[in-house]
Amino acid sequence: MTALYNRVATVSVADRSFSFPPFSIEFTQEIKFKGPQSATLKLYNPAPETVGVFDAKPKGGGKVFPTVTVSAGYKEDSGTVILGEAFAYTLTREAQDRILEIKISDAATRWGTAMINKSYKNSSAEAIVRDICKTLNLTPGEITLGVGKFYESIVLRGFRESIAKISRDTNSDFFFKNGLLTIIPSNPNVTSIVSLDPASGLLERPEKTSYGYKIKTLFLYNLILGSVVQIKSEEVNVRAKICKVNRTFSTFGDAYCEFEVEPI
Repeated sequence: MTALYNRVATVSVADRSFSFPPFSIEFTQEIKFKGPQSATLKLYNPAPETVGVFDAKPKGGGKVFPTVTVSAGYKEDSGTVILGEAFAYTLTREAQDRILEIKISDAATRWGTAMINKSYKNSSAEAIVRDICKTLNLTPGEITLGVGKFYESIVLRGFRESIAKISRDTNSDFFFKNGLLTIIPSNPNVTSIVSLDPASGLLERPEKTSYGYKIKTLFLYNLILGSVVQIKSEEVNVRAKICKVNRTFSTFGDAYCEFEVEPI
């Protein structure tokens, strides 16, 4: 594999960007099916005006949270890993450092309590999903259902339970990818397989679980939910689907990914 050296990271919010070097940047991120991404971002020794760009802006009776984009990886291989809303932050001091810690979630103002309250007749599942997104001003990403489904009549209330029902009915999984609602087949149509072995980024021994394996790799930003990997180690040779992603990245500390996978 291409040697992965020279870490890079850029945080963009409002009309400002903060990059390493010179800024020190850290983040952790969790991505799982049936929920939005969540991440905690840390910027070290920010200027007062930097802190201010993460403030929510009042709008009507509510707030508009700033949109944050984070790209990270290595000079040889990097890309967007976080795109969401900064819904809270704290500023603390640790030794000689001032640390701005920002909480980021996809669609933070809409996800949990968004209501649809619409009925559909003689409509396909995909058409309904796209109409839901339009209704709630959510941007759809990849919408590929496991199986087609036609509803003669259906009434939908809350966003979360509605997308969950359509996903169950169509043998699909859903999640948010960089701010975009994404739906993919539960049983992936394998067109691309990523080989993971000690030479291509696999770290430590795969850990057996009741549902598959837990594995640890170098920071590989492009492996996401639903990606199919071929895990090869002294103990394991198995093809599996990624079902949960935890990323840890630091410009001065550790950088790695932990995946939960299920054999396919």
